[in-house]
Amino acid sequence: MDVSTYLSGGRLQRLCLKELRESLRDRRTVMTLVLMPILVYPLLSMALQRLLIGAAGSSPTTPYVLGVLDPEQGRMIEEILNEGSALVEQDLPSPIPPPEFASNDATEEVQGNETNAATQRVEKVLREIERFRLVQVDQGTLRDSLKAGVIDVAIVQLDRTERKTRDGEMWTLQAEVEFRQGDGHSQDAATLLRRLCQLINDQQFRVLSQSIGNQLGPVVQLRSIGIGSKQDPFASVASVIPLVLILMTITGAVYPAIDLTAGERERGTMEAMIATPAPRFALLLSKYVAVVTVAILTALANLFATWVTLAFGGLGEALFGEGGFGIWTLLQILPILAIFAGFFSSILLALCSFAKSFKEAQAYLIPVMLLSLAPGLVTLMPNVEFTSLLAVVPLLNVLLLSRDIMAGGPSLIPSLIAIITTIGYGGAALVVAANLFGAANSTSLSQATWGDLIRRPRKARRFPELGDFAVYLAFLFPALFVISSMGRFLAGQTALLMGLNGFALAILFVAFPALWLIYQRISLRQSFGLSLQSEASSNPASGWGRFLMITLSVVLLASTLWMFALEGVLLFKSWSLASFVPELEKWKSEWMAIPLAWILITQAVVPAVSEEVFFRGFALNSMQSRLRPSLAILGSSLLFALFHIISGNVLSLEKFIPTLLLGIALGYTAWTSGSILPGVWIHMIHNSIVLLFSRLEKEQLTPWLGNSEHLPALWLVLGAIAIGAAVCLLAVAKRGNFQANRLAREGGRV
Repeated sequence: MDVSTYLSGGRLQRLCLKELRESLRDRRTVMTLVLMPILVYPLLSMALQRLLIGAAGSSPTTPYVLGVLDPEQGRMIEEILNEGSALVEQDLPSPIPPPEFASNDATEEVQGNETNAATQRVEKVLREIERFRLVQVDQGTLRDSLKAGVIDVAIVQLDRTERKTRDGEMWTLQAEVEFRQGDGHSQDAATLLRRLCQLINDQQFRVLSQSIGNQLGPVVQLRSIGIGSKQDPFASVASVIPLVLILMTITGAVYPAIDLTAGERERGTMEAMIATPAPRFALLLSKYVAVVTVAILTALANLFATWVTLAFGGLGEALFGEGGFGIWTLLQILPILAIFAGFFSSILLALCSFAKSFKEAQAYLIPVMLLSLAPGLVTLMPNVEFTSLLAVVPLLNVLLLSRDIMAGGPSLIPSLIAIITTIGYGGAALVVAANLFGAANSTSLSQATWGDLIRRPRKARRFPELGDFAVYLAFLFPALFVISSMGRFLAGQTALLMGLNGFALAILFVAFPALWLIYQRISLRQSFGLSLQSEASSNPASGWGRFLMITLSVVLLASTLWMFALEGVLLFKSWSLASFVPELEKWKSEWMAIPLAWILITQAVVPAVSEEVFFRGFALNSMQSRLRPSLAILGSSLLFALFHIISGNVLSLEKFIPTLLLGIALGYTAWTSGSILPGVWIHMIHNSIVLLFSRLEKEQLTPWLGNSEHLPALWLVLGAIAIGAAVCLLAVAKRGNFQANRLAREGGRV
């Protein structure tokens, strides 16, 4: 009985319920699900309160480091500090309090003598002023030193102007300083410096206003600018919350994963289950659903306990600002925890498949739990931003995403990357678990090894399985993001960047998959669809007629698909969703200086060949081992579109619909012709036309398009007719396609 037949009768649902009931009967699972949140979060609340009390305090001896560009700036800053100190020593009616002592002034005046209180206040202010230290920094590294915490305030600009008055000459200063937002120490330094300048202005105004009137502006004009993201002062303390939620979710999945795999093997019930007519993949899927369900229930219980603790314990506003930890934040984090639960449950099932007993499985999972703590420690470090590069790191991406959601400002691109990569990693781990679960030694106490996963098969195959593609895809997705993020190091070297991008595509989409297929003894010719020969047609005349129909279809599709792709981009541009159009305008001048042949090779030929080999060859053939041709074409097209809309740190939504439609057309061509070669020509010509079109100036397009950005309606109508004719020709020419070789996929050997 195959999986599709088994699923159609509702048997999988009953099997999942059976596994779930067995998991919930385990006392350890119930204790993890119910008792742990009740015990952990009150203790966590008390610990966080203690941490907040400790974090609220600051050392009065830590210096305020001011970064200046040259000795002249340092001399002028020293004049401000010295004059401010002199004014404070005069015990003016309104001496400035330091930021951290301002709230204690009223208490001191009530408790002590007013004279002693004023003296103490002046002494405190003077001690604060004495904390300033001047450091000379190069202009190129001034802001970097501020961001790194080497200096607390950067003197970006300081201009001195001499002004003449009736009482003589006087000077004025125009200053611009920068400080770190969210850093209390840096903010206190900037605040104290600003109040010193205000004190000098007030004193000069009182002294000179009688002689020159109110026409005199401020003596020191100080403009302070905060850089960096404005974060809560206790952001590192608040980062503990997502770490605890993730660890508790992991804990909820541990016992069910062990009990349903190694536990059943130890009890001897695994043999009886394998002996049933149910497919092994369905058995594994039911266990996976049970583990994920328990993990999600654990996450839900812990999330609810967190909300109650923070909302009613008074910690929500202290940790996450005025909004606290509200219902909307809870609803945002829950899907993230559910995705992570699916990812980690598949990892646990894969690991537990190696164990012969419950204790051995526990021994395997202890290192995994310890490794899970390492990314959590990274999130506790200050100034760790959620970037696209970190979004591909397992576990760390979910922690950073949860932290940013609680802080109220998650970034769109890293968030999408984190979600997609986590789902991909989970799918790859589930494929590994399926291979181990279906092994012959999984029904006995004999132990599988990691070598079973990488050992080269003895028998050759004609077509790859979906699992082969899923494992490679889990590696490919983060590799592409890492490589695309490295492009910023080649800013201004467009020609070199084009060449490296083409080389990376050829390596990741062709070379590495080819090596993987060769190692797995899978036919490259069949996997990549490199032949036009129809296995169902032996008549040469029929073969020549089919070849001509496919050739005509290639000409029609290649000459018309680009028009609808261009119109799709213009449509998104009219909706203000086109993010890469201004970027193309900026690069256009650079492109004009690059030889056209180099552009066509790196941006049209190499991507067309590489992407067709991977998406219409490797991906489409792998998906057809489990899916119908229509679903396989749609799935490969979705992947094709997904890889095009995410490029580095830019989300190009305007590419999704045109690229998806192009992928469907190319997938249909590959399926009907039985080869990727027609699609390679279509893709290559399509890319070349788009690149040539983008190099033309508006004046050169006016005779064809007039003053409109859009193509003439007649062109679009004729293009639609041509595409329809090409589809009909491909349908007639369809022979010996991939679906006709399903028997060869399942059992054929070469």
